[in-house]
Parts: sequence; C-alpha cells; structure tokens
Amino acid sequence: MAAGFTYNLTPEEVKEERYDVETGRRRRGPYKLDTANLPVGEYLPSFTPIAADLKKKTAQVAIRVEVAEKFTTGSNTTLKIKKKSFAYAGMHLGNGSNGATVNSIDKSDPNYDTLTLAADFGATLEVGTVLFEATAATGKTPKVTANSALYERAKIENGIVLVALLMRAFEIEPAKLAIPFHAKDKANMPYFQFNE
Repeated sequence: MAAGFTYNLTPEEVKEERYDVETGRRRRGPYKLDTANLPVGEYLPSFTPIAADLKKKTAQVAIRVEVAEKFTTGSNTTLKIKKKSFAYAGMHLGNGSNGATVNSIDKSDPNYDTLTLAADFGATLEVGTVLFEATAATGKTPKVTANSALYERAKIENGIVLVALLMRAFEIEPAKLAIPFHAKDKANMPYFQFNE
C-alpha cells in the first residue's frame, strides 16, 4: 500500500454455506424492503429473517438479538448482546413473557454491544437466548414474525431497496447465521429445516 492512502472499505461478506443451497427455493419477484430503523450504508447479511407480505410484495427485517453474556434480573438495566443485531434505541425487546425498552446502545466494545434498558427485563437470560423486537415493553408479542429469509446480502440505502427472498431451505446451520431466528419464527416457517 502506498504511503498516504487510507482505505476505509467494508470487507466483502465471507461466503459460507449457511444451508444446503441445493434445497433453497426463491420466492417469485423482488420484494420492496422496509428500511425504517435500519442503518443506511450497512449490509444485511444473507439469510436474515424476513417478514414478507406475499400480496403487497413488501419485506421487513425481523430484528432479533442474541444474548452474549448472562443477564441476571433484579434492578439490572445493562444487557450485552452479540454484534450486528440491527437493534436500535427506542425499540422494545421481548421473549414472550417479559420485556423492556432499549434506551441506548454502546457499540464501542469489539466483542459485544451493550444495551441500556429503560427498566429491568424481568427475567434471567442465559447466553444464546434469542430475543425479538416486540410491539410493547411487556415483550409478549413480536412486532413481526419471519416467514422468509434474505436470499443474498443487500445494502441498506435511502429510497427503494429491492431484495430476493427464500421460501424454502433445508439443513440450516444456526451457528453460522449472522442474525438468529426466534422460536416463534421457526414455528411460522414450515419449509425451513434447522439443524437443532
């Protein structure tokens, strides 16, 4: 590299087989991605959980976070999650019985992101627990439930973003997914087989 030049480019996504690609089946036509609350300029990794409206041909990211360090309830408002979750300040998180609102996010640590919650989550969360974006701070109902997966990575841009979706895939390796699927998503996806 020549002196005086600085390259600040996003590296290409590592091509890793997250499912048996021979079993993958795409949905017909492109879908318009709802980019509200998503960071412009970032990339959505392939096999991101997507809630698709099959009639309107629209797609919304099912935001999920994975707990990176055990969270113990009892006046605790700091939750550590795995990086690249697309969580945002103001969103509600839940597990189906408990929940909380995210006040702020600290992304300074290279190993995990730290969420500051508005109140204690109300439950002890083990490492690897997947939480969904909820409709309210009670955390009982997911904002959206995935019924598809993103076929290939997509750049989040201002304006219209068209994406291709998968409607079926087998031999999915959950450990290789950049964004996890919640149990409620998996129950809503009969044509997806997770190796669990």
